[in-house]
Parts: sequence; C-alpha cells; structure tokens
Amino acid sequence: MVMEFVVSELEGTLLKDKDPFSYFMLVAFEASGLIRFMLLLLFWTVIRLFDALGMDDAGLKLMVFIATVGLRVSEIESVSRAVLPKFYMEDVDMEAWKVFSLYDIRVVVTKSPRVLVERFVKEHLRADEVTGNEEPSLGLGRATSSFRCFSLCKEQMHPPFITSGNLHNHQLLRPLPVIFHDGRLMKRPKPSTALLILLWMPLGIILAIIRFMVGVILPMQAIPYVSRLFGGKIIIKGKLPLPISCSSSGVLFVCTQNFNGPGCLVHRAHEKNPSSHIFDIKINRNPITHTNGFFHATTAGGWKALDPIFFFMNPRPIYEVTFLNQLPVEATCSSGKSPHDVANYVQRILAATLGFECTNFTRKDKYRVLAGNDGTVSYTSLVDQVKKVVSTFKPFLP
Repeated sequence: MVMEFVVSELEGTLLKDKDPFSYFMLVAFEASGLIRFMLLLLFWTVIRLFDALGMDDAGLKLMVFIATVGLRVSEIESVSRAVLPKFYMEDVDMEAWKVFSLYDIRVVVTKSPRVLVERFVKEHLRADEVTGNEEPSLGLGRATSSFRCFSLCKEQMHPPFITSGNLHNHQLLRPLPVIFHDGRLMKRPKPSTALLILLWMPLGIILAIIRFMVGVILPMQAIPYVSRLFGGKIIIKGKLPLPISCSSSGVLFVCTQNFNGPGCLVHRAHEKNPSSHIFDIKINRNPITHTNGFFHATTAGGWKALDPIFFFMNPRPIYEVTFLNQLPVEATCSSGKSPHDVANYVQRILAATLGFECTNFTRKDKYRVLAGNDGTVSYTSLVDQVKKVVSTFKPFLP
C-alpha cells in the first residue's frame, strides 16, 4: 500500500492569516511583559517596510528577535502550550483542513519558530511532522508562497480550497479541540488591537486601583451599588437559600471559581458553611460574555497576584453569581453515595449550566498541558531558599 503525503503551509493556508505578527505579540506580552509588547508594536512599521521592499526574511528575523531575545526556551514553550493553541484554533481554515486531513502522512511547513507551532500542529491539527523532505502527493500553499518544497510536489492546490466527495474515500477527521487555555489577553493582538490595549492601559490601571479600593474599604452591602459608578456590575441570579438556624448542621456551597468577591456574597447571606446540605453556585467572572473586554484574570507565566487587577482593568468588569438548586438527599453522601460520585455529579451540573462539556482530564492533566508539570510543589525550607538567592550573586561577590 502506497502512503500518500501532503505538505501544507501553515500561515495563510491552514491558518487564514498569513501574517504571524499577532502571535509574536502574544509571546512578547505573555512571556516577557508590557515593555517588549510595546517595543514590538513600535517596530511594526519597520517590519511592514521590509515586506514592501521584498525583504520578507529580514522582517521575519526582526520580528522573531524582538519577541524572543533574552527569553528562556521554557518561557517560550509555556506560551506555546497554554496561550497560542486557542488563538491558532480560532484562525484555522476548515476547508484547507478538510483537504489536509484526507492524506495518510501530513507535513506542515511554517516560517515561525518550531517551538511556537509544533505542539499545536501535531496535537490539534494531527500533523506528523512540521518539516519533511519526501516527495508528497499534494502541496497546499498560497500561489505566491516562497517555500521551494512545493515545486517538488506532484500536485499543488491554492486557496480557496474546494473539496469534492470523490477526492478520496477517507473519513474526514476533525481538529482536536483546545480544552485548556491560559493567558491574560482575550483577543489576538493584531496591530490595531494592540494599539487600543496600550492606549487603554493608563486609564485601566487607574480604574483597577479605584475598583479594588472600593471593594476593600466599603461594606459588602454597598459594593454592588457603588461598583456601577465605576463601570462594574454584580449580577446575582437564582434563589438564595434561607438563612440556617444555629441548630442546623449548615450548608456547603460549591463554586466554580475561588475569587473572593462571590465568596463574600455567600458569607453575607450565611454566617457559616459546614457540609450537610450542598448548593451549587455558578460564578462567571469572564467579561467577554457581556462586553468586549481586553484581559482575562489569569496568566500563563506572570504574577498570579495581578489576576484581580487585570480583571478590574477591563472597561466593564461584570461578576455574575447564579445560585442553583440544593442537591436532593439521594444525590449526597448521606444516602450512601461515595464522595467521588457526588463530586462528579456536582461538576456535571456546573458544566451543564456554564455550557461546558465534561472530560476525563484531572488536575494533573491540566497542569501537564498548561505548565509542563503535574502541579506538585516540593517543600523548600527558608534556609535553602536564602542559600539559593545568595548563590545567584556569587559571580559578582569578591
């Protein structure tokens, strides 16, 4: 049996956007910070000038240099694991993918560094290799593509791709979905979007400080009303359980998030939370569901302590808390159910309410995808931590 090869260009073919600039902006922001993000945007006009003069390689090298110089490989890999797959998947050309997926051996050619694209291309687009030198059966690429390998192909196809039912009898595959995502930016920072983010940042920082201080200083009862004056909003849905008596064994609330705001709302309604009756609470603090925000309250490699600050930096941060019905007794441990069965049942309820699909992934699986480890942290004594800090300065000590 003869194995049929296909070689496809990534940028402009499997991905609709032929310009990788926005992905390098993501690397600059997530792996380094705001200064590198601003610097790369500043050089965007120079990069475009190189492209206009036919010096594409020079523009690409400048882009790669600014985005990655001085970064550790592990920092770049962290962004390629946790941040880029979501944005790559949103840009996949499904018609090109249908043709690509029909062949036995699939090879992708890219002008981006392999460390950025290899994981996504192999795990989600089901590619076998990112580069290849065999003579393929079909080459997918733009008519103006600069990749010389396409001249070696027996057949070439260019966008737009039109698939016919009799092209092959293979069953069409689907790209593997992106399940885990981390990173602060909601949108892919194309030049116009990146400029808008930078222009908003000064005002956003001021608003975040004000909103944070409002939450710290004012009593909880006043926060839902005062937050509206500064663009924020707290939405409470569902029926709050009645306050429990002192003789009762209490109520356990299961939340989808661990941010302090909704926890305070629950605490205001109930003074204690022991574990007898179980209520589910759906908490949504993703402002993209209500307005076009800029930032997620999470990060791939930055300071986690800044998560609430970035959330409050959005133009209209909205917190939505939904109280679901109390679990029936027959669904709790009181009726003989195991803790694992109860926990899985509660997770399915929360997932269905949020519109998510449950998977078999565990916490360790999540950390392996997002952080490259299983999420365990080894204990290090204070003395060992001091020694480690001092050792970094040894080359500079007499």
